[in-house]
Amino acid sequence: MNIGQDAYTVTWLVRRLFRAMAEAADTYLSDTGLTSADRAVMEFLYPDTELTVPDVARRYQVSRQHVQVTVNRLLDHELLINVENPRHKRSSLLRLTQQGRERFAAIRRHEGALLDAIFKGLNPEEVAATRRTLETLLCHFQETQHD
Repeated sequence: MNIGQDAYTVTWLVRRLFRAMAEAADTYLSDTGLTSADRAVMEFLYPDTELTVPDVARRYQVSRQHVQVTVNRLLDHELLINVENPRHKRSSLLRLTQQGRERFAAIRRHEGALLDAIFKGLNPEEVAATRRTLETLLCHFQETQHD
């Protein structure tokens, strides 16, 4: 098999895994009233990071409008608050509330148990190699997007 076919297959598998994980997240989050998009925004802010909506959008690689809809929902649920941004008067910083940090910590605990089950029996060295490969692929992808 040539690298072109392997590259396509890796990409295909990553996409399938991403969708499967998002669907699973939506399922186990449904009892909390949160979505996988809510969870993603909260993850960028956990535990004590402060970011603007555009910052989150860049990291999440989605539109600012998508992030704003999610942020508004999290603000309504009192899981986020707006904080004055000393660098930009019109673009406030977002921060998790105490309730938001506690909710996300509970989500992480639940996910930890799921991940333990998924990764059970896998070779730790292969998992570490996969992590390094995915990190490298992400960096290469981001570099090619800025050319």
